Amino acid sequence: MKHIVLLLICFSTQHILAQDTSAYKSITKAFQENFNVQNVDVIFELYTSEMQKKMTKEGVKRFVNGCHEQFGNLKNLTFIQTTENINSYTAKFEKISLIMELLLSPDGKIAKIQFQEQ
Repeated sequence: MKHIVLLLICFSTQHILAQDTSAYKSITKAFQENFNVQNVDVIFELYTSEMQKKMTKEGVKRFVNGCHEQFGNLKNLTFIQTTENINSYTAKFEKISLIMELLLSPDGKIAKIQFQEQ
């Protein structure tokens, strides 16, 4: 009986993690595509309402345009690990590689995003 319960827990957890993974894949793809064409409106809509209030659309515009000018296009994002619900990726730009940390809200919006040197 214990084995059946453990098996059921594993299957249910796997389903939740798979949903979580697909949300992160969807957001990272949308972020990359819209970053490369500097579509600030779409990127802004990827953020939670709390992040939108903190950053403002003008702040997101400065962030995106400044990063694009300094680093070039975002060529790819490679998953590294998840720590405390934050996914880390190697963000390979045309001119540099950085670490991107990303946290999504339960509804699949960006709750935190930051770039830092490796």
